[in-house]
Amino acid sequence: MVQIISIKELRKLIEKKGDYVLIDVRERGELVKGMIPTAINIPFRELKSYLVDSQRFDKGANLIFYCRTGSRSQKACEIAISLGFVNTRNYEGSIKEWSEIDSNVKYYELKS
Repeated sequence: MVQIISIKELRKLIEKKGDYVLIDVRERGELVKGMIPTAINIPFRELKSYLVDSQRFDKGANLIFYCRTGSRSQKACEIAISLGFVNTRNYEGSIKEWSEIDSNVKYYELKS
C-alpha cells in the first residue's frame, strides 16, 4: 500500500530542509510550468531503469514522488516499492494542489 504525504507535511520537510528526495516524474516538457522547490526530475518512463541502475538512493531513502495530478506518482511509488524501497510516499496533490500555494508553479491540462 502506497503511503500519502500531505501538502502540510511536504511544506514542513522543505522548510526544515529535512532528509528526503522529492522526485518529479513528469516529462521534461511539462517542467516549464514550474517545479516544487528542491525537486529533481526523473521522467516516469525512465524511473524504473534509473532506480535499478542507480546507486544514488539507499533502499531506506525517504522518497517522495509527485506529478501533475498524482496518478503517475502513485504508479512511481508502486514501482519503487516493488524494487525494495521501503520509505516511499506519494504527494497525491501534486502540481494541481501545489499551484494553489506557489505562484511559481502553474497547473495545466494535458493536451490529448
